[in-house]
Amino acid sequence: MHVLILRPGEPGKSSLAIDAMVAALTSDGVTVSTLYPEQLPKDAPLPKADVVVLKDKTPLGREWGRRFHAAGVPTLSPYPATELCRDKLATNQRLAAAGLPVPECRKVERAEDIWELLAAGPVILKPIFGSQGKGIVVVEGPDEVPASLEGLMVQRYFAPDGLDRKIYRIGDEVFCIERVWPPKTLEEKQGRLIDLDERTLAVARACGDVIGSDVYGVDIIEHDGQPWIVDLSSFPGFKGVPDVGAKLAQVVEAAGRPLSPDAETRPLWGR
Repeated sequence: MHVLILRPGEPGKSSLAIDAMVAALTSDGVTVSTLYPEQLPKDAPLPKADVVVLKDKTPLGREWGRRFHAAGVPTLSPYPATELCRDKLATNQRLAAAGLPVPECRKVERAEDIWELLAAGPVILKPIFGSQGKGIVVVEGPDEVPASLEGLMVQRYFAPDGLDRKIYRIGDEVFCIERVWPPKTLEEKQGRLIDLDERTLAVARACGDVIGSDVYGVDIIEHDGQPWIVDLSSFPGFKGVPDVGAKLAQVVEAAGRPLSPDAETRPLWGR
């Protein structure tokens, strides 16, 4: 089996989860190659691969993911899920349409769009195509609305009852890492593994049904005792997940195997 990983930037940058996954795949006898789309011509021919890991979510990386998807190569996470999750507004609208608990949100066209929601309490501004928490601002009054609103969405802000919960799904397994925000030390970034209540676990799993993947990360806060989805990532960093390399390698290898005669469908992430 040949696994191809699309990674952002240039060679040399490490990722604990990806590096551990590569080590586990290699230990299993899998051939692993890495491509950096930003270093390649846009029209370069697609190399042969049995499964492609879409870690690069830049425009160039997603274009390579689209090409592999169009060629019928299984991708992890699936290219459609990767593309959807890059657009936070579209993702929230899709989740809300499925009946999942998502704070009210809308695209910001003018300051008045923010004022309307502010009348009922604080809001949070997010870049529609943002990542890693960059550019996020909580606004409590009209005088705090920034001058530039380009590319932003506004969402009802619910203050969490407790610490941040980063929930990761890998195949059938779901892990919840509780941690402080913003984390300042490596220990704080790793957080601590906790058990999820059944209601929140059901919401976390339902996100995968909506986006068509069972490898993803979702942030679900609890506000006044109710779970609310506040972010979703198609391929997060999986910090704090035990034995993450072997777990990711397992789903990657499953996605790249031919279907057995008695299998009805391939798993979501192999479609």
